Amino acid sequence: MKNRTKVLKISLTVFVVCILVLSALFVSQRNRRFDFAEKNTIAMGTVLTQKVYSERAGQHINHITSLVDSLENVISKRIENSPVDLINKGESVESSALAEILGNCISVTEKSGGAFDVTVGEVADLWSIGEEDERIPAADEISEAMQNVGSDGIIIKDDEISLGTSCKIDLGAVGKGLACDYIMNYLRAADDIDGAVVSVGGSNVVYGKYNKAGDKWRVAVRHPREENSFLGVITLSEGFVSTSGDYEKYFEENGKRYHHILDAKTGYPAESGLISVTVVCDNGFLSDALSTACFILGEAEGKALLEKYNASGIFVNENTEISVVGEIDFEAF
Repeated sequence: MKNRTKVLKISLTVFVVCILVLSALFVSQRNRRFDFAEKNTIAMGTVLTQKVYSERAGQHINHITSLVDSLENVISKRIENSPVDLINKGESVESSALAEILGNCISVTEKSGGAFDVTVGEVADLWSIGEEDERIPAADEISEAMQNVGSDGIIIKDDEISLGTSCKIDLGAVGKGLACDYIMNYLRAADDIDGAVVSVGGSNVVYGKYNKAGDKWRVAVRHPREENSFLGVITLSEGFVSTSGDYEKYFEENGKRYHHILDAKTGYPAESGLISVTVVCDNGFLSDALSTACFILGEAEGKALLEKYNASGIFVNENTEISVVGEIDFEAF
């Protein structure tokens, strides 16, 4: 009887160990990441970071890179004879995609009360922030260039686009978000991509899942004043996250920071009391456009604008105080 008890105890112990091992294997298998590849390249004048979960991840990364380059060739004002460059030179261009983009830009301009406007191209050229010839333009230069700012100068008839004034289009405030929309469409159309997280500068797209458990994605929000540091993390299942801040492109003169986010009402870098705005929504173009518009408008008007679009956001003021708007899962560090 004594021996039987001992055998029984040993059997029970082995049984429990087997259960624990199987449980551990189950958890490990459930949390196992899918096959993936990652790559950093330069596109749209910024860093294109890709992490794609698929057995053919490398091929998809190449396709996505080409996709972003193709979009840049359409919307960049700096690429010779691109559709936007031709329009800025006074020519008419027929493009259903560009007509839709500009129509959406005009809508944001109207809803932001004119603070956001893609016809600030001539003013932006004066400042050239982020370029070798960046400078503080003379007041009369800005005043003259501001006479040509106004989305009413963009004429869209069917799919034909032209300019009725001497304004210049600059889609830099929405280009990276647009790229994320194109990337999302590609990811959804592919039948062998489990998940992906792609960043085009300050705009991000997250799709699908990276493990069998279907754990949510975590997107870090950069600290606007501490290099290589983060304010916190946004957790989401799928969608778009864009950040606009005065730390992305800027120069300092006489102790003052001049950044690249221009207020379309003044022609000068926006002074709204904010140093960073992050927007989360279900559209890449809007996440990018709204983060810029909210940065220009300031916290109170920015929050009201987000409500119009049912979007969420994180506002950071000059004292690095954080304000969260809407339904967003944000964990501050």
